[in-house]
Amino acid sequence: MSAHEASRRAPVLAIYAIGVFAFIYLPIVVLITYSFNGTGVGGFPPSHLTLDWYRQLFNDSAIWDAVLNSLLVAAASVALALTLGLLAALAHNRHRERPDVRLFEIGAVITRNGEQRHVAVVWPGAGLAPHWSGDGRRADFFDVKGLVEQICEALDVKPAFGRGSLPRHLVPGRAATISTGGKGVGSVGMLGWPALAAAGLAASEDVYAAELNLDLLSEARSGAHLTVTPPPRYPSIARDISIVVDETLPAETVRGTIRSAAPETLASVGEFDRYQGKGVPDGRVSLSLRLTFRSSERTLTDAEVEAALRKIIAALNEAHNAVQR
Repeated sequence: MSAHEASRRAPVLAIYAIGVFAFIYLPIVVLITYSFNGTGVGGFPPSHLTLDWYRQLFNDSAIWDAVLNSLLVAAASVALALTLGLLAALAHNRHRERPDVRLFEIGAVITRNGEQRHVAVVWPGAGLAPHWSGDGRRADFFDVKGLVEQICEALDVKPAFGRGSLPRHLVPGRAATISTGGKGVGSVGMLGWPALAAAGLAASEDVYAAELNLDLLSEARSGAHLTVTPPPRYPSIARDISIVVDETLPAETVRGTIRSAAPETLASVGEFDRYQGKGVPDGRVSLSLRLTFRSSERTLTDAEVEAALRKIIAALNEAHNAVQR
């Protein structure tokens, strides 16, 4: 476009813009001005000014009920936006032949305490990337639980998993609440079929999700400076134990009891096997754990480790009626 053509079109564009603004805003100005008319609806010219219409507006309970309901719907939409948005994105990928995707989103959520930052994760499909060395496996609860633990570790927070009040979109028995310092910070588990069906996904599909309150996690941080631990100078001693406990007892609770009863030389504790079947009573489960002991000052003796194990077994028996196999 030449400069001459632009100069010719400028007045036309200006007139068009003025017309659009007048069409949008002039009725608003007229209505606001006319709302103070004391003559009545359609009366002109106004005989006097009044606030009667505004008094009727603010005293009408039906209008305020409608406004409150609108705000509640908006708040509920914002609160569910992370989960619904991720499921919609998951369905979008499924329709384009991408079954194994892991998605996350960080966003604002409206809670009773106001607006807070949350992070949500969904993990469907494969738990591991395909590899020639063996068959793949489907993602399960422990995959997404491990992801939650990694997030908390990065934020310098120690999470605890329990069986408290779960969100309705999670399946009881395959989900857990997340807390730290006695304060709930989120939930993790398998999504129920109503949530999947609402997003257009197969109800028979296993989709795991987690949601964490980032603001509460930030408040729970210890505030300690990061430190670097040098490699150990002395060898460690590992011992395996197998105990029979109630099948509903969380492994995190068992690990907590072990740490509270063990000496400072306990470097790590973790499960490596879980068995139910022949030789184990109904309602009970055999849990195998590996305990690693190490001292930063000297080499531990077998007698010291055996004494620590006896104390740990006694604590497990007292706290959880655990029986050593």
